[in-house]
Amino acid sequence: MRMFKLGKIISESYKVLLGGVAIAIAAGYMLHSYSPRLTATILMMVPLINGLGGNIGSVFGARISSALHLGTIEPKLESQTALRINFSALGLMGLAVFVFAGFLLFGINLLGGTPFMTSLKAALAFFLAGLLLTALIALIALAAAFASYSRGVDPDNVVIPIVTSTVDVLGITSLLIMVYLLGV
Repeated sequence: MRMFKLGKIISESYKVLLGGVAIAIAAGYMLHSYSPRLTATILMMVPLINGLGGNIGSVFGARISSALHLGTIEPKLESQTALRINFSALGLMGLAVFVFAGFLLFGINLLGGTPFMTSLKAALAFFLAGLLLTALIALIALAAAFASYSRGVDPDNVVIPIVTSTVDVLGITSLLIMVYLLGV
């Protein structure tokens, strides 16, 4: 007996992957349109926030998908112990990862000759953008998992592509918002 059907996986995945390509192009266009105003410090943060956000969101999406398959959570927005535990783990992971990365960016900027206050504001912008991204991607991963599972589509085939392509846009957007608000 086959554990999976290749045709089903491909039919469930290809639409999401094509949508991901469109979203990634939109993210690139958005970044390009802001490029004259971006410094090297800010440009250095883009792949980092997108990579970290995609990793955190993918882990969360995979955990939710597995919990749905195992029956430890139901696709409902109500108080569920396993769902609360996963959200708590996501929050702690996002906090730890973006604090650590913010400190690294701060140090790299200082070593590169960036003034102290500019380095501090850039690190704070990165940290706050990361927290915002973590919250947004949690909602998107949860919605994608619940919606796909409720429609009989295997969330393993769609959640991670949705999360990673959406992070490209949301990571850049979160970063640009925080850079603007903090005046980096």
